[in-house]
Amino acid sequence: MSQSKTFPKNVARLRIPVVILAGFLAGWYFGLPQQKDDAGAESAGLWTCSMHPQIRQPDPGLCPICSMDLIPLQDGGEQGGLRALSVSAEASALMDLRVSPIVREPASVHVDLFGKIAYDERNVNTTTARIGGRIDRFYIDYTGTGVSKGDHMAEIYSPDLFVAQKDLIQATSGVERARASGTAAAIQTQQRILDSARERLRLLQLTEMQIDAISRKASPDDHVTLFAPNDGIVTQRFVTEGTYIKTGDPLFSVAALDTVWLNLEAYESDLPWLHFAQDVAFTVDALPGKSFRGRIAYIDQEIDPMRRVVRVRVNVKNDDRLLKPGMFARAKVDAKADADGRVIDPGLAGKWISPMHPEVISDSPGQCTICGMDLVPAEQLGYAAGSAEDSKNNPLLVPATSVLKTGQRSLVYVRAGASPDPEFEGREIVIGPRVGDRYIVRSGLSEGEMVVTRGAFKLDSELQIRARPSMMNANAGMVEIPAAEADKGLLGQWSPVLRSLGRLQQAVESGNTGVIPDTLASLSATISAIQSEMLPPDTLTQWKEFAPRLQNALVLAQEESKHHPGIMFSKLTRAIEEAARFLGLPSQPEAMSESADPAKLATLRSALTAYHALAAALAADSLTDAEEHRNALVSILKDVEGAEPSVIEALDQATDIKALRLAFSPGTTLLSDQIKAYGKDQVGNVYVAHCPMAFDHTGADWLTPKPEILNPYFGAEMLNCGAISENLSIAPAAAPMNSDHHH
Repeated sequence: MSQSKTFPKNVARLRIPVVILAGFLAGWYFGLPQQKDDAGAESAGLWTCSMHPQIRQPDPGLCPICSMDLIPLQDGGEQGGLRALSVSAEASALMDLRVSPIVREPASVHVDLFGKIAYDERNVNTTTARIGGRIDRFYIDYTGTGVSKGDHMAEIYSPDLFVAQKDLIQATSGVERARASGTAAAIQTQQRILDSARERLRLLQLTEMQIDAISRKASPDDHVTLFAPNDGIVTQRFVTEGTYIKTGDPLFSVAALDTVWLNLEAYESDLPWLHFAQDVAFTVDALPGKSFRGRIAYIDQEIDPMRRVVRVRVNVKNDDRLLKPGMFARAKVDAKADADGRVIDPGLAGKWISPMHPEVISDSPGQCTICGMDLVPAEQLGYAAGSAEDSKNNPLLVPATSVLKTGQRSLVYVRAGASPDPEFEGREIVIGPRVGDRYIVRSGLSEGEMVVTRGAFKLDSELQIRARPSMMNANAGMVEIPAAEADKGLLGQWSPVLRSLGRLQQAVESGNTGVIPDTLASLSATISAIQSEMLPPDTLTQWKEFAPRLQNALVLAQEESKHHPGIMFSKLTRAIEEAARFLGLPSQPEAMSESADPAKLATLRSALTAYHALAAALAADSLTDAEEHRNALVSILKDVEGAEPSVIEALDQATDIKALRLAFSPGTTLLSDQIKAYGKDQVGNVYVAHCPMAFDHTGADWLTPKPEILNPYFGAEMLNCGAISENLSIAPAAAPMNSDHHH
């Protein structure tokens, strides 16, 4: 054996030791004592407030909000997630890590297809025998013969035809005799007999010219000539001369060639880029240098189980008769898709298309000139309304080499932070179809973020070594939290998620699929509205892992809900249950509350309007404004069913801002109880904020229409002291869910 043939085997023997050595070196560099850990590196030397964990200062001192002494920030308290890694510059160079930006641009795809020219089945006419008899003469010598409309095709001997002709001749003579006699009734009767005889011959496929010729004869003929129904090629002969036939037997088929079909085969991966009415360019070997075009008219709904291909049919005009059935063709489809997977075709933007004949395209509504069906807007057939120049419609694209895929999960590593030492964070994303050497990003990334294109698996291996969430185990190193240990702030904000889930469950079980997209979008907005900044470090780290996972699950749910709402709900419920286990949260959907009395809700909304105005005045330390809005609130609270008179009286009798703040807390409890009793999700956005410093550290709540902190108990003294502890409303979806939803 020659040396050139044995060399690859020698290399193969060396591969495993080299890989092991490379992995050892990478692990060694990651474990260097001087290297920063992902959490400890950032937190070293930082000080925070035990009451306001969002505070980060490089030196000890007092909290700028509550003036409490700052404490050292512990390892793991930084905002980095469970998948964060910090790598020294030397280790990064050794690992040869490369990054590339996430870009937003049209998803341009070039699809190559192969197929064969075939007859247009719509233009194939099969002539059948309208009468029984014998083929005495067949003018078609062979299949493939070209004919023109009206050419002689065959002569048939038929006794039935003889009788029909005789009836016509006699009826013609009868009309002439009746006209000679001059009786109107006789003429009318004979004319009906003549019309009936002519119609019988028409049904036997005789032309008007033939019928007129027979009516002028003195005696009938026992033979009839059949003519070609259209221009074309004889594709089949079903009989030969001397064959006896009966009514309904096929005789011959003629196919017109002014249009042909191009039958193509596409792989499953090509299907996202193929749409009805899409333009297709192709060539045939018999006509080098000449290109032809057609439009996709049919995409098979079934995939060939053996060859894993899908049949695609293209309608092609063939006015010059250059294309012949049986020719092999090479076709290509150049497609551009927007963020929602719709094809961008400037030629079809704003057009109306026939759902049966894609070659029929109009600038306005109307009917198909071929079949008469109503034209439909191109957007209903999967085409984008915008253009490729409109960048907001373009999808996010990530290099294919960045994506680590395992099962149904996809993972990338993102360059994070501005530290001299590279920092990376693993992130689960949802990808769409592959576009050349890139994937469309449906969820999990934002434009401009830098993702690792080379070395991602090495980073993931390090997380696996550290028993942290990775490609192989999404929940590695995490511990389920008992319900009793759940963070109260997160627990209070979690309730709207379960109420949204309850609405989704009801929509699925009742079959009300029309509201599912909006319900899913509302659920997404509700999760996004959770205020994570105030969460304690451990809970924040866990939440930052699961919040993107839930958003990814919602993006997948939006697509699956169109076809399998029950399966969609089961998958989404499992994702929420998994997050709840590791956060100590409940996961059962909350049943929808019954609609309250509209009058009660109207009164409660009015009370909230006055209450929010009073809270703003107290936060601004304005006694004058506070008294004005207090008076309005007191007036409305008197009409609130179940309102305690002592609460209203305390508000009404407060004469200074300190007394107003003291009475404001019971008023908050009153309104909060009313909302929880019958106004959840029905009185607009209502968040519960908590100030732990109020009333000598006993703490107090207030209601706010936005998830922001403007403390009414301290005003300018500690305006931003507090945190959102509960949400009494389902956050409305500000916009449809999109592919770059990222937290």
